Order: sequence, then structure tokens, then C-alpha cells
Amino acid sequence: MPTIDIISTEINFIGNLVGSYTDLQDLMALAAQGKVTLHTQQYALTDFQRALDDLDAGTVRGRAILIP
Repeated sequence: MPTIDIISTEINFIGNLVGSYTDLQDLMALAAQGKVTLHTQQYALTDFQRALDDLDAGTVRGRAILIP
């Protein structure tokens, strides 16, 4: 759909990137039981630029986490 049509007709998109709250609860229960593997890459907070560069390059599998 062209962007101008969305703007001119004031179309609203409502969505969710992670599923419902129940889905999140189920996922957390599975993770606690060791039945799913979470893919993360940790970065020191001072290495935020490297994290951004890795995300931009597509080399992060899963989530990048900044650790203070």
C-alpha cells in the first residue's frame, strides 16, 4: 500500500511484535524449564557503538543486550 494512501485516509495499523501477554507467559515458563534457547549477544554499555554496528551489519543473532 502506498504511504500516501495510509496518510491521506488516516489508516491505523495496530499490531504486536511479541504476541499476546499469555504467549509471553508461556514462553517464559518454557525458558525457565530449559525447553527453549534464547539467542542473545551481550555488550558492555560502553561498547554501544559496536552493538549498533553489529546490528546494522546483521551479525547479531537474536537480541543485542547492553550491560551497564
